[in-house]
Amino acid sequence: MLNEAAILTARGNKKLIEMEDIDEAALKVKLGPAKKRLQTEEDKKLTAYHEAGHAIVTFNLPHMDPVSRISIVARGVTLGHTQIPPTADRTHETKSHLLAQITAVLGGRAAESLVFNELTTGAANDIEQATQIARRMVVDFGMSELGPMNLGPQVEYSEMGRALWMEPSQLSPEMAAAVDREVKKIIDQCSQQTFEILKKQRRKLDLVARNLLEKETIEQEEFEKLMSARLKKD
Repeated sequence: MLNEAAILTARGNKKLIEMEDIDEAALKVKLGPAKKRLQTEEDKKLTAYHEAGHAIVTFNLPHMDPVSRISIVARGVTLGHTQIPPTADRTHETKSHLLAQITAVLGGRAAESLVFNELTTGAANDIEQATQIARRMVVDFGMSELGPMNLGPQVEYSEMGRALWMEPSQLSPEMAAAVDREVKKIIDQCSQQTFEILKKQRRKLDLVARNLLEKETIEQEEFEKLMSARLKKD
């Protein structure tokens, strides 16, 4: 990352690496370099509402960290991104925070459905991430109505923490179906909460999306100002 920051500094004919160079380098390493892609206005609008959906749902969830940046600048395979870095290290993960993560990650898809009455392939990675979290809650963490059971592969560890052997998960068809039902229940509940938030915050959703279309990137301070701004009644 610092090597990329040094390259950016040299290209800018500067002698010192600045924080903006490190921020850009971190994004490049994580998501890929910024790309100028030919997109229709409709595609840009879809991306703006998708990312605004993530940000607004996150902002309205008490167990989530603050949104630090929203952007519709294409990077790597993504057309936009919403950054929500943790404000502190977490020693323990809680059920409340895991549910909030699922709810936030479904915000982009919900915004597309709410605004355009349409679904796109852009939410595929979000759906995958949400499903993985929900399945771990059920299978590994015992955070469902199935109770405190580990339904995943059985692993035995040495005193040094090294895995000695692993037995693949052997669930009966009935239990596998029960796991799927619990996963779906979690996803459905979080999806419903996502829609409720965005319906209540529809005017803020439009406001953030318009600003993204105009500026392409919104930093934390500006986003929070938009969220706290009082809107005139129609």
